[in-house]
Amino acid sequence: MTRLTCALGPDAAGTMLHRFLASATTRLDVGVYEVGPSYGWAFPRAVERGVRTRLLLDGHGGANQGCIQELRAAAARGVEVPCRVRRHDGHREAHWKLLIADADRLAVGTGNLIGRDAPADRQGRLPPESPPMAGTREWWAFVDGAPTLAAAARSRLTAVWRESSPPPALWAVERALEVPPVGCPQPAVAPLELEMAARHLQLVIEGRAVRMTIEAALERAARRCLLAVPYVHTWAHEVRPLLDRLADLRSQGLDVRVLLGMEPAGGDAATLRTRGVPARVMDPARCTTGHVKGLVADSTVLVMSSNWSAAGLGSSIESCLRIDNAAASAYFADAFERDWAVAEQATAETG
Repeated sequence: MTRLTCALGPDAAGTMLHRFLASATTRLDVGVYEVGPSYGWAFPRAVERGVRTRLLLDGHGGANQGCIQELRAAAARGVEVPCRVRRHDGHREAHWKLLIADADRLAVGTGNLIGRDAPADRQGRLPPESPPMAGTREWWAFVDGAPTLAAAARSRLTAVWRESSPPPALWAVERALEVPPVGCPQPAVAPLELEMAARHLQLVIEGRAVRMTIEAALERAARRCLLAVPYVHTWAHEVRPLLDRLADLRSQGLDVRVLLGMEPAGGDAATLRTRGVPARVMDPARCTTGHVKGLVADSTVLVMSSNWSAAGLGSSIESCLRIDNAAASAYFADAFERDWAVAEQATAETG
């Protein structure tokens, strides 16, 4: 049987990620949009243990610069970590969050390997033993005992690795982005471990494929569709049909709600209102900032890296794990409900 562990950030996902990286014994392949210095040290440590390691980053600077500095410091003492960056091609970014360890383990999530997205307990404790931590709201899924799934994930990462290049000596100067505050959600929730057949898990790579997976989940929904995303670009060609489907399901009496991580732009809020789709915005003062990209549709859960944007559901390199399991669905639905209960109505939203 395959073991699936569902985890929330900031509650436990960061600690689980530290454990995942530290437990690799033979191979470690990681494709993530951003890795910061708070995680960069883990890769030289893996090489020192004799683990065959590859780190694949997106081609922007940001937190990745701090990670590269960690890797260069390790190289100066003789520890070389193979690392490449996937340079931007138009709007195509390497936005996935995918980790593969050894022959049969992988992790798929919604956040980056940075302190803000994935804080970890310094003593490796999990709730209820660990104290609550501040960080963005994230969903993660860890899979153990799935060699076919891990091999497929590694094959896709290898394909992107071949078209990537070493990190630049100097990164281009980038405009500093405004970072919303994060809070400390309570209660802190422990991970959920489940045993299930691997056939109930499906890994999807690429934004277009993620969009098709969302479409399939919405098409079969008969009871509820709970969507958590940082934002919804309602004007995007890739997004509009999904919103139409949500509106149709809402009109049929299904429980359809959208939980946003940030206040929507006026046009996006108005579109959600006219579609009759209830929307709220996570409040960092009462919970934390939302960075989740997840969907609960009946007993199906999608844990994904894709934003609801033209790139996230179109051209970008994204990752998504589809989980068909009632207990996993209930775990993430309960998280959605707790966050919804302390969220604020989106501007111009009704219903």
